[in-house]
Amino acid sequence: MRKLNIAVCENEEYELKQIGLLLERSAEAFGCAARIFSYRDSKSILDEMKKGSVRFDMLCLDVYIDEKTGFDISAAARRKGWSCAIVFISAFPDRMAESFRYVTSAYLVKPVDEGRVREAFGTALAHLEAEPSFLLSGKEDERSIPFHEIVYLESRLKQIYLYRRGEPEPIVFQSRLAEISREFPKEHFFLCHKSYLVNFHYVRRIDKIRHEVVLLDGTRLPVSRSCYRQILKDFMQFHSVAREGRDP
Repeated sequence: MRKLNIAVCENEEYELKQIGLLLERSAEAFGCAARIFSYRDSKSILDEMKKGSVRFDMLCLDVYIDEKTGFDISAAARRKGWSCAIVFISAFPDRMAESFRYVTSAYLVKPVDEGRVREAFGTALAHLEAEPSFLLSGKEDERSIPFHEIVYLESRLKQIYLYRRGEPEPIVFQSRLAEISREFPKEHFFLCHKSYLVNFHYVRRIDKIRHEVVLLDGTRLPVSRSCYRQILKDFMQFHSVAREGRDP
């Protein structure tokens, strides 16, 4: 049985409990076990996400919570590179279009019933199971590597070195970086050099003096002169989505 960590953030106590109950029933209907984490304010859930003691598979959020919104919380999750499913439940239908900037599975308008929550849960579950990945085909096997786990790729002598989060050694295969880079989501990956494709989720900053990308672990990658202005623009845009919801 699949086990899911689901965070619900809603400032009304009754609705918080009711949504949690409906999510538990929905999970049971889909053969899953749900562990519900309930939050009545944005600070509590953002602090939990910052600590990293729990990685949520699904976020179920109101839009208007307190001084922060559900969009701020969603942005914080995306900045961490989480591919969790996000469902909004709000009394305000006018924010629906904006919500999909955060790769949202569903937007429900209050009041909601069990059938609508179950349908949204099914959509979110399908999104989790269909995690966007890079398909690496070899002579003996095929591997599917989630995009969010790829830190960067390096091209050396007609070979690609793929560096994956948490793996000490790269995956090495033959290909051309210019060709395979087209398969990577442009909102996350940038060709900073003819030999390097980097995932912005793992970039701490751009060193403007040395023209280098500085990763979270201190690794430095070169930025070519032809790419410099564009990578600064794209990196700022990447981090401009609901900036206040980012981890400090």
